[in-house]
Amino acid sequence: MKIAYLGKMQLSDIDLSYLNAAEKCCDVTYFLEITPRFMNGPAYNLKRVYPKNGVFKAVEAYPEMARLAGFINTDKFYVVNTAGRLWQLKAFYTNLLLLLFLIRNKFTVVHVTWPLNVYEFVLYAIRRRMILTVHDPFPHSGLDTFIVRLRRKFAFALIEKFIILNKNQRQRFLDFYHLRGDNVIDSRLSSYTYLKTVEPVEDDEALKSRYVLFFGKISKYKGLDYLLPAMCEVHKSFPDVKLIIAGGGKFDFDITPYQAKSFIELRNRFIPDNEMVALIKNALFVVCPYTDATQSGVIMSAFAFNKPVIATNVGGLPEMVLNEKYGLIIKEKSSDAIAAAISQLLSNPEKVAAFGDNIREAYQSGSLSWQHEAETLRAEYESINCGR
Repeated sequence: MKIAYLGKMQLSDIDLSYLNAAEKCCDVTYFLEITPRFMNGPAYNLKRVYPKNGVFKAVEAYPEMARLAGFINTDKFYVVNTAGRLWQLKAFYTNLLLLLFLIRNKFTVVHVTWPLNVYEFVLYAIRRRMILTVHDPFPHSGLDTFIVRLRRKFAFALIEKFIILNKNQRQRFLDFYHLRGDNVIDSRLSSYTYLKTVEPVEDDEALKSRYVLFFGKISKYKGLDYLLPAMCEVHKSFPDVKLIIAGGGKFDFDITPYQAKSFIELRNRFIPDNEMVALIKNALFVVCPYTDATQSGVIMSAFAFNKPVIATNVGGLPEMVLNEKYGLIIKEKSSDAIAAAISQLLSNPEKVAAFGDNIREAYQSGSLSWQHEAETLRAEYESINCGR
């Protein structure tokens, strides 16, 4: 059984963490899409796109990829590379080359990690070999566009096997897309172990302070309009604690009142891995005040370093952050609830430490580890292989 894992730049921290475990129990080859639009992600920060179009060994096209050799098998790491102007049109040809590569090398299972882009639709020629990880059963607020709906419509109509990462939305997902329950596999994210390979920055003055951390892309659904006023309330009782917000994106509300406050630091830009890892490792804990969600890579990044999380009661977050075990689950859209939770953890460092120990035990080697998930999914790969 040969598995082709079609990763995405924006999911690279998940992909690498999973592949590190999957390679121990499966024959899996990793393919990463790279285009002028998709050059940077959680695990990559490319300065230029390799000038040729096609499917290439990753370390040959991008020598800097060799740094991953100690974490994944780079002999089975390829890039699906599209370069130059009008790359969207060229990508149709590039993905035809990928299709031929997959057929010629007799891959029996194709694990897709996102609904295919329109220029990738040619890959549906081997849809009976496919299994799709559904990271977002329903699009986030503000991201439900015509193209997104089109891609999802084709994916859920043509692919037969799906992996869903939170049980809370399972039935709604089945009903909305008219899917058979036995074709939808329950799985979960584990901690982003890839981040442990990253060398953190050390010359960041903020690391010397006591701070609570929010990190990740700035979007409307992230709930920052509730977090910022909550931190103003927390400051009254804990004047020595800062809030650091680190991530690119646009705020959908006026942040001017908060920019001059000494206890709030806004890093509104792309955060490279070495900076993000340093921020997580030195934070007291992480806050995810989302107003809607499916699951959260931010939580799994925090758990890689055993950092507890305060998260809202939306989507699959309560499944990830078991209340009073790995952190706190609170009411959504409530600055009061956020302020109370932050104050509770700041007042109870012993509880924070206990939460960290629980995370380490469950996610590093227990039933929530990547190795456990990889071994479980191996049986699903076998079912696709046998059913062809």
